[in-house]
This record gives sequence, structure tokens and C-alpha cells, in this order.
Amino acid sequence: MRILALFMAALLLSGCGMGGLFGGGHSNLAPPAKLTHFKPRLAVHAVWSHDTGNGAGGYELDLQPALAHGIVYVANEGGRVAAYQAITGHQIWSRHLPYRITGGVGVGQGLVVIGTRRGRLIALNSAHGAVVWKAQAPSQVWAPPTVGHDAVYVATLDGRVSAFGLRHGHSLWEASHVQPSLQLYLSARPVARGRVLYEGYANGEVVALRTENGRRLWTGLIAQPRGGDEIARLVDVGTPIVSGSLVYADSYHGSVAAMSARSGRILWSHPLSSDRDMALGASTLYVVAADSRMVALANATGGTLWDQKALLHRRLGAPALVGPAVVAGDYAGYVQWLSRRTGRLMARYRVSDEAVRAAPLVVHVPSHLPYVIVLSTSGKLMALRFKPRDGQGAH
Repeated sequence: MRILALFMAALLLSGCGMGGLFGGGHSNLAPPAKLTHFKPRLAVHAVWSHDTGNGAGGYELDLQPALAHGIVYVANEGGRVAAYQAITGHQIWSRHLPYRITGGVGVGQGLVVIGTRRGRLIALNSAHGAVVWKAQAPSQVWAPPTVGHDAVYVATLDGRVSAFGLRHGHSLWEASHVQPSLQLYLSARPVARGRVLYEGYANGEVVALRTENGRRLWTGLIAQPRGGDEIARLVDVGTPIVSGSLVYADSYHGSVAAMSARSGRILWSHPLSSDRDMALGASTLYVVAADSRMVALANATGGTLWDQKALLHRRLGAPALVGPAVVAGDYAGYVQWLSRRTGRLMARYRVSDEAVRAAPLVVHVPSHLPYVIVLSTSGKLMALRFKPRDGQGAH
């Protein structure tokens, strides 16, 4: 890696963090919008909560938790990995690893996989937390690993995507990609669908790879560097969303685009700078803009359906969809609930004094409305229940 990339990694580990400096672009220097009073349409309350440790450890990490088969898996920067029953909050197991975790949690096929600051990949048994295997990735792991049907896939800071054997952790293949010297995301999470792996890169490209050998199938460009300085030229692509025959991707200082999953051909493109992962509904794509506007785009055309500016510069985290709402945390630990149909504020609940960056998890509960599980950067894990207020509609 060149000097600027190393500088950015050092900046991240120093605790300054790129999200605080660049997470909303130059406009993020503006003060966050003050929270205004509104008439809540949803009643939200906590069902259970846990202190899971040091969270992001004061660093600008997005340690996304994972949900599988009714169990929530959480990792913190200090090396603790734990599993909780999603409905009751009961702790199933907890293990402390002698590593600095930076890669969040990937789960599947009976494994819980995390990545570390020094590129270690650790696979644990999802039932009891015992270490199944360890492997060495090419460089630092910042995005959660992806557990596929036959392999574990990981993206690293140096622009490589690597595959490791599901049962033994042996290296299967590596695919290289040229990264720019300065990066915002550091790395997006690979997305596996069938025999194809999709990955977004810091040079504005989305790439499709064969899962069995890493061979490139196509490359799609959704953003090009522009501007006179390195920061203005950041065009990192976030984690793609794959739905049927389409791939949706967003980029910083670029656009949100819909692409053909088969060829990479761009079907529509909407100019919008974003530095968060998106959420996809039946007919709508929900995007957190770099200045923390929440924007709803039509899946079919990319046209704007609504644009909510009430939360400007509050450094919203990645969104999730639950019932009538799109839900995202902010820099002050508030979880904001907006109508999926109109963008109108529906509810607000504070879970922590620290930021909520990771996308909330949605847990379907028999005979009840779903739970929403959120994790703050301080390590507070909380399950929230919601219901329409008396006399209030759900929209």
C-alpha cells in the first residue's frame, strides 16, 4: 500500500476516525441538526439489553452484529465474541480471543467468523464458540467476512478478495484489485449469490467474481474521481445489494446505481453521495446520503420518492426495514424511525450515549411485531419492541 493508505489506516487506529472527518463529506463540518419535537406514531420500548464490552474500542469501526436462526452474534474490538438468544436476550456463550477485532461478524454453515487488525481470520463454532480454525488473510480485515455454501470470503485493505475452505480454513484463491491511495470505507463486504461473488471497491467499481476460483466476470463503474484534492476524489463503493437479476450499489462522491447482475450493465444511475450501506424494500431503495439525509429511491427507475432532511449531519448509521418504518441510529445513540412510505418521523428511542453505526437487526417474533436489535459503538446491545400508538396509523 502507498503512503496515503497507510496514513488513513493509522488515522483510523489513532481513534480520530475517517467517519468523523469525512463521513459526511466537507458538509459534515456543519453542526448536526437539533432534534425537533414531533407526534410519535409508534411506541418503542426496550425488551432486553446487554453490555457486550468495549464495542469499537474508541475507533471508527463498524462492527456489524449478525443474526442467524434466532441467535445474535456480537464481537468487540477487544477480542470478545458472544452469542445471545434474540428474543429473550439470554447469553448462550462468550469467548475472549487474543486479537484486536476489526472485521465484524460473518455467520453461516455452523460458523461465526471474524477478522482482525493484523489480517487473522478466526472461525468459531456457532453453537458453543470453540475455535474451529484460524487463517491468515493478505492484509487488514475491516469488513465482516462472508460465509458462503462452500467457502468463507473476505475483503482486505489491500484490495484483494480471498476465499478460505469452509471446514479447514485453507486458502483457496485470491483475486487482486488496484485500490487508490486514499480510501474511505477501507473495504466493503463481499456478497455471495449462487456461484457469483459481488464486491465494491474504493476506485468506484463493482466487480463480479466466480466463487470457485475468483475469476472476474465483469466490472462496472458507478463513480469516477473528480476534484482537485484527494478527499474530493474519494469514490468508495459500499456493500452491494443483490436482488434477483439486479445489483444495487452506492458510492461516495458518486451515485447510486442499479446494474445487471449478469453483465454489470448500468440500468439507471442517480447522483447521490453515500457512505453507508443501503436497505432494499419491495419497490424502494433507502439510502443514507453523506450529509445524513434519508432518501427513498424507486427500485425500477432510481427516481426520488422522498428526501427527509430533518436529521442532517447527525451521521446516521446504515438503515434497516421493519414493519412500516426504516430505522437507523445516529451519532448520539438515538434510533430514528421514519415512515417507509413518506419519510415522516415516526418514533425516536435513545439506546446509548455513543453512536449507532451498524444496521439494526430485525427479529421476527411469533404472534408479535418484530424486534429491532441495535448495537452502539460503546458495546450496548439492545432489543426494542414497537407498536402503533393508540389512535395512530402505521404510515
